[in-house]
Amino acid sequence: MEIKNSTYLVLTIILVILSAIGGFFLFQMNSNNNNSKTATTITPKIELIPTDIVSPTITASPTAKITKTPTASPTAKLSPTLKPTATATPSPTIKITPTTKPTLTPTSVASSSASLITLSKPSDGFSIEYSAARKLYEDTESSGNRYTFYLSSGNFAVHVGLNDKWAWTTPNRNFSGDFLVAGQNTYRYDISTQTIVDLQYGGKNYTLQCVHNGKAALKTECETFLQSFKLL
Repeated sequence: MEIKNSTYLVLTIILVILSAIGGFFLFQMNSNNNNSKTATTITPKIELIPTDIVSPTITASPTAKITKTPTASPTAKLSPTLKPTATATPSPTIKITPTTKPTLTPTSVASSSASLITLSKPSDGFSIEYSAARKLYEDTESSGNRYTFYLSSGNFAVHVGLNDKWAWTTPNRNFSGDFLVAGQNTYRYDISTQTIVDLQYGGKNYTLQCVHNGKAALKTECETFLQSFKLL
């Protein structure tokens, strides 16, 4: 009987010990669970929440500041222009090229030499000498008769105006003794390309024209041509 009681006692002690050990482990587990819950509550899981993308502000490193000097807008600088005077002479309207097909008239030649030929026209009251290198053409124009002394480098001509007509118009035709042709006062008009001389005699208006195109040789020939003009 005492042996059974001892056995029960030992088993009871062992059961108590096991119960105590089991209770300790249960307590320990509960304590760990609580600690983990507490830790979970205190440190929540971090989620990446997209925020508005802010463009990064670029801070430029200080560089030499370029100061743009304002360029003054160009102002139109008006240089004084010469105001033409009212006395400007118009360009002559003489046409050298025959309007109708001219006929070569060597029969008009009164005399000739090796370098010069003399044209004599009693009907128009004049004679003149011209270079043998030129060709003579006779025709008419609205003002009267025309005699063209053709040369490719520049033509010479004698215009005979009839019935108070002139071969060209100009408001400045004033005769003077500054330049005489056949002993008559003349009106002389010079430009870079030609020379024109007007004179009156016996009811006729004579215009002597040299198209020299500014060439020195033709200018010299023109002066000889002008001075060879004679009134008949």
